[in-house]
Amino acid sequence: MNKFTKWILNRLLKKPCPVQTPRSGQSGKNINCYSISIYDGDSPIMLVNSIESNGITGSHFEGGGFRTEAIIPFLLYPGLRLRIEHYHGLVTHTYKGVCDYMLHEWTWFYKLQSFYVLAKHSVPQYFFNKKNLQLPKRMKVLESIIVKQSEDPHKSFSSLDLMSYMYSIRWYLHPQKTEMRKKMDLYLSSFVASGELKNNGSSFDFIITGKAIATLEQYQIETARAKSAKSANSWMLRLTAILAFFAAFQSGVIVSPAWIDLGKICGWLSSYM
Repeated sequence: MNKFTKWILNRLLKKPCPVQTPRSGQSGKNINCYSISIYDGDSPIMLVNSIESNGITGSHFEGGGFRTEAIIPFLLYPGLRLRIEHYHGLVTHTYKGVCDYMLHEWTWFYKLQSFYVLAKHSVPQYFFNKKNLQLPKRMKVLESIIVKQSEDPHKSFSSLDLMSYMYSIRWYLHPQKTEMRKKMDLYLSSFVASGELKNNGSSFDFIITGKAIATLEQYQIETARAKSAKSANSWMLRLTAILAFFAAFQSGVIVSPAWIDLGKICGWLSSYM
């Protein structure tokens, strides 16, 4: 490790990250710190705490976390990989070495990246929050449950899972989130009472039952019949109006131009009745 790299790392280590780095809320927005780690290929080895005269000191990675204090002599550093993470507000910038860090940070390009990432999230969220969220009808909710659970019907789910599936993760930040969650809980409770769902160990986790498919299919059949009947009635009304119109011409109530023989047209329509 050359002197220039040591100098940069020592500067970054003056802005260390807390043990628990906040990634949300106001505390996450105010964070501005660096985390430096050493990797052997894709395997983490050490979380760097300081650069000493005889090597790199820090927490050695073992048992799924950085725990034991250790030192890596500079003679063993060649071949290892340096990773720098900059927690800039709610955005995390990861650099593969000092050159990558300099390219983004010394040019202030990272600030443009942070602005883009935040705008990419906040602008759609702003317009989403302007929408007036409304739950669909009961059978539409059941249909969403069946589609969501079709790949793994024995997996439990909660109202939070279902809301995220129907409205995306953005609903967590919507002004109506509490109201919508309560309404969804009522829907799910009603499905438990009618047998389409059952509780999975608690009143907040649910599992779909076989009755859900039967209920939805029966609803779809009845809906299709109602649409068919409505369509037939609509056409009958139109045809009746047309026949009444031509009957008015035949009776002389309405006189048609000489070049239109409405009698023939009416006879032709009557032949299809």
